[in-house]
Amino acid sequence: MKNALLLFAFGTVSACFAQQNQPSRFYIDRGATVTVSALPDDPWLSELKNLETKDHLGNPDKKFLYEQKRKSSELYPRRTVHHDKPKSTLAVNPPVLNSGFDGNTSNGSVPLDNYLAVSDSSQIVSVSNTRFAIYDAQTGANISTRSLNSFCLPLGLTGLNNGKFDPKVIYDPTADRFIAVILNASTAAYSKVIIAFSQTNDPDSTWNLYALPGNPFNDTTWFDYPSINITPTEVFITGNQVRQNVSWQLGFRQTVIWQIRKKEGYEGNTLVTDLWSNVEYAGKKIRNLHPVKWGPDIQGPNQYFLSNRNFAVQNDTIFLLEVTDTIGAPGAQLNVDVIIADKKYGVPPSVPQPGTNQYLATNDGRILSAIYRNGEIQFASNCMDTSSGRSAIYFGVIDGVDNQAYSLQSSLIANDTLEFGYPNMSWVGDGTSGSQTIITLEHSSEYRHPGLSAVFYADGEFSDMITVKEGAGILNLLSDSIERWGDYSGSQPVYNRNGEIWMCGTYATAANAYMTWIAQLDNPFGAETGVNDPEPKPEAIVFPNPGTSHTSIRFELPSFIHDFTVELIDMQGRKAGTLYRGEAAAGLNQLSFHTGHLASGTYFIQLRDGDKVLQTLKFIRE
Repeated sequence: MKNALLLFAFGTVSACFAQQNQPSRFYIDRGATVTVSALPDDPWLSELKNLETKDHLGNPDKKFLYEQKRKSSELYPRRTVHHDKPKSTLAVNPPVLNSGFDGNTSNGSVPLDNYLAVSDSSQIVSVSNTRFAIYDAQTGANISTRSLNSFCLPLGLTGLNNGKFDPKVIYDPTADRFIAVILNASTAAYSKVIIAFSQTNDPDSTWNLYALPGNPFNDTTWFDYPSINITPTEVFITGNQVRQNVSWQLGFRQTVIWQIRKKEGYEGNTLVTDLWSNVEYAGKKIRNLHPVKWGPDIQGPNQYFLSNRNFAVQNDTIFLLEVTDTIGAPGAQLNVDVIIADKKYGVPPSVPQPGTNQYLATNDGRILSAIYRNGEIQFASNCMDTSSGRSAIYFGVIDGVDNQAYSLQSSLIANDTLEFGYPNMSWVGDGTSGSQTIITLEHSSEYRHPGLSAVFYADGEFSDMITVKEGAGILNLLSDSIERWGDYSGSQPVYNRNGEIWMCGTYATAANAYMTWIAQLDNPFGAETGVNDPEPKPEAIVFPNPGTSHTSIRFELPSFIHDFTVELIDMQGRKAGTLYRGEAAAGLNQLSFHTGHLASGTYFIQLRDGDKVLQTLKFIRE
């Protein structure tokens, strides 16, 4: 199977300028505090979910999006193609996969909506639609796991009308603190945007909780689908106001931007916030504004946002917005520029899974990730590959952002057999190098189970794709023929270690269940090794060995292996488990896995290329 990326050439770009209304001021008192470590254990983390969803063809609200997908699939039917990778003048190696471990599981709530943040002191906060978990990044050990309901309990938002969902979390390297956003309720009367600020750099300690109005206009809308980013002094939260009892596809009223000073949040004082609303161009509301993250360091005070025509079968409009200063600054405004892309994007098709008629939902084509550095913005979204009729990733690079002299180069991250969705990305340069980004995404196809992949981008060149985590089953929970997959994934650089990122996403287990995978990847141009990692050696090693709850194997492969298998064998020669099966890239690799459930004793770990045993390693479980 060929890994393929299609690179489009530069095109002409036009721009327009518009100025939006001034924001509304809100003052939000702290609602409560919560100390995670003091919360009672919640071993069940239970949630009741009705799986009898209405068929998408019979639901008028859902039908709109699927009609767009049907039109797109009729224009561009799924077929076999062979993409030619663009010729490269620069040897771009794939990202280096160093470690990974299982994170949050699904207890009936789908999609998982995985997101994470990692601190300079190697603590990971991983959130999903029901859970708030903390991990040690160096060992993969779970420090604590609580439900979103437990985390927000001190606010008193309890009962049937106050479900928690769509969590996001971000690490602030300037303050060495965490900020989390969790939505409450999908009705106008109960909708809240819960924002939590950690009081210290220990996420297992105390957080300040605030509840912003999810219906600040006192109409029939509630707040949906948050995105988050920070500047040195402020945090920005975007989301959609959706009409009650109408789907997010047809119930959209407007997208809003909350602009919030961080200092008061960390100290537990009254928040000073501005709410930007009525965001539009040519009399039409712009939806799904995505904040643009920063490259090697946190910048500001201005904050950029991106959007597109997310339901279009084919379109070339990109919206670039900018809040120009801090809260209360004279002349602060929200500007809108329109960029006409060189190549069109379009709503993605649903994605198949092997051996089943259960497809995976790709939702619409909204922008899901974006990064700014030195006058350049990179962004990515789900998209239709018109040459194959498959779901791919639209990747764009906008130059000339600082002086509005825009040029845009667009690419399609596509594959001969795999289909992709829900990208995220993190900058991995050192601040002096050119554009260097690791793009992470979820994959599936009629040949491969739902899993995770990654690709490295450097100055207009893409590496080959690597598999971060291979799925072992299918995702099959709902009664509909379309299974939820996304709706987003997580990625963040480690700010005090150049070239290192952490990511998370969804894969399918052998039991056909949803599972979070958390992984650490490095820039292939020479990232630093982990704090406690052993020096790379040509011979495969197991560490720690003996081990207890978490183990890693580091090994080198002379060439790419399509059918690479790592099996655990007990002293009687019986297979105790398959630790990995899938593709493996040439060069240094590391496979990490949990062994806490494994009985004490001596085992052997076999590395195989198909039926050929490459190496056998001894491992002792204490």
